[in-house]
Amino acid sequence: MPLPNLLTHGEHMLGALEEHDLTASTMLDLQVLLYGYVQGLAVHLEREAHALAATGLSEDEWMDLHGPAMGSIAAGGGHPAFARLMAAFAEGGYDLDLDAIFELGLRVLLDGLAVFLGQGARRTEVTR
Repeated sequence: MPLPNLLTHGEHMLGALEEHDLTASTMLDLQVLLYGYVQGLAVHLEREAHALAATGLSEDEWMDLHGPAMGSIAAGGGHPAFARLMAAFAEGGYDLDLDAIFELGLRVLLDGLAVFLGQGARRTEVTR
């Protein structure tokens, strides 16, 4: 049986999608898509907490330890886009902020959903 809070979340989502006259399959696909996005980032937050507990290393300490190996990969020539990205962060570094990534991704996902719904997604099936 689904958790009560999960079902409540799904009910809110489905209620909002119902207003757009979508097929049942498309509504469920969109609910799964949005839930999967949220769940996916939640898994990374949990893994980060487990890694800290298991190793005792903060994110910065982990990067200090593994940064040289990543630099060697970037300098190896086999991954030029990665090398350019790493070069862009050479001076100031990069602060991995999963909350900011979540907000960015959700905004992009919801903006895309708004476009999808605005372009006549009504009663059309998503190609499977």
